[in-house]
Amino acid sequence: MPKFRHSLVAALLAVLSMSTLAAIPAIVYKSPTCGCCEDYVSYLKQNGFAVTAINTDDMSRVEKQFHVTPEMASCHTVKIGNYVIEGHVPVAAIKRLLAEKPPILGLSIPGMPQHAPGMGTYQPGTLDVYELTADGRTGVLYGRF
Repeated sequence: MPKFRHSLVAALLAVLSMSTLAAIPAIVYKSPTCGCCEDYVSYLKQNGFAVTAINTDDMSRVEKQFHVTPEMASCHTVKIGNYVIEGHVPVAAIKRLLAEKPPILGLSIPGMPQHAPGMGTYQPGTLDVYELTADGRTGVLYGRF
């Protein structure tokens, strides 16, 4: 009987570990010809996200659909759970967002800044990450990552 209990406990721990380590689903909307978007997809995968990439030639339509203002736009848009991630946002910011669950639409790094994930060698602590708000406000800093 003790052997059976140990096996049962081991099996339960294995199942719990797998669910804890399950990849976070992410849908990346991107241009089919953008190299930095491909690099960002790879970055997300390397950091535990299960990425589905959707190529589109009309990113402005995607940004409009997800309420990303032109001032906050970048070259790709990611949908993770109920949040929108616009541009080359570091995983540390995304994980903090998912843990804290603030009442915002998502996060953005507008444009294509150097040293952001997917834009060369990422340099932590150098990027301003902004909130995407329901009322379209811009410039609301979420943090520096």
